[in-house]
Amino acid sequence: MAELDDVPTERPPLNPSARSSARLGLGQADIIAPGLVHVRFAGAIRLEHLEPVLAAGDAEIRKGRRLLLAIDADDVHAYKPEVRKLLQAWLGRHKADVESVWVLFRSPVMKMGVAMINTSTGGMIRGFQNPEAFDTELTRATKRARGGWLVNRAQVAAGH
Repeated sequence: MAELDDVPTERPPLNPSARSSARLGLGQADIIAPGLVHVRFAGAIRLEHLEPVLAAGDAEIRKGRRLLLAIDADDVHAYKPEVRKLLQAWLGRHKADVESVWVLFRSPVMKMGVAMINTSTGGMIRGFQNPEAFDTELTRATKRARGGWLVNRAQVAAGH
């Protein structure tokens, strides 16, 4: 598993309804900058939750952008096995088009899932256990993406 970039902080118990957040909406894929897809999940992730996020990623890739997928899974306590398998397979197919996947989590189940995906994808996921560090990095990445950071260099070189 890729190294965690931060140290966990004390947070309320895992209970999505007990916490408010300034982060983006729950379960929606938001394109917050060219090539930067953000989603916030809570509870248990099922295929129908992940599929629209990957569709948004596909759309950004078709536009000639490299992708940074930022997943706020801080309030996730479980996921269906097919969710991990789908994300893992999708990352395998799009490895050349994905800059990185960032996942904020606190659940041991999510930590294990991130480790499993990283094993098969060569460490494409960067894990965060501190919401402030995740938000800070996401703010920086948003500014960089708005400046063209995630433009697909191969397509630019080919004149597309």
